[in-house]
Amino acid sequence: QVKGILAGREIRHTLDAIAKAGGEAQYHVADIRDAKSLNGVLDGIRDTWGPIKGIVHGAGVLADKFIKDKTDADFEKVYMTKVGGLQALLEATEQDPLSMICLFSSVAARGGNTGQCDYAMANEVLNKLAAREQARRPQCVVKSLNWGPWEAGMVTPALKRYFESHGVPLIDLDSGADMFVDELADRSRERT
Repeated sequence: QVKGILAGREIRHTLDAIAKAGGEAQYHVADIRDAKSLNGVLDGIRDTWGPIKGIVHGAGVLADKFIKDKTDADFEKVYMTKVGGLQALLEATEQDPLSMICLFSSVAARGGNTGQCDYAMANEVLNKLAAREQARRPQCVVKSLNWGPWEAGMVTPALKRYFESHGVPLIDLDSGADMFVDELADRSRERT
């Protein structure tokens, strides 16, 4: 219950900050792997603001375990949240005039990470799908960001200690937000 209350506060704080900065935002809950739920949310957004013009796909979950301990359900949850979620988004926006697709992949896609075979694989598939989408949609800037771990989100305190013990710096929220804005402002088609 506490997590739910804190998450609700964070969402309200973010929406208020966007409004104070002169922006408009809506918050919707949908399982990105569920096409019906996703399409319902996107239809509502289209009704309010018109066609979808950009995608930022940052969905992800972790189920870190050695391969021998990983269940099919663990793999499915991690892989399908990233890959199935992106596929559902691309299908749901096929008729929208997308000018930008930005995917949060991970450096784990290239270097791997202990206990994250599914996460690494899913992120590398995102990289390949980004290349495919850039070829399919030449008018659209497509980026797949292969960044390291952030100080928030999926990085639990235990994972943070693991990264710190291995000398892996974490991206702080302010720097990460600035880097993200820079990426979106850069309309070049180089993968980062």
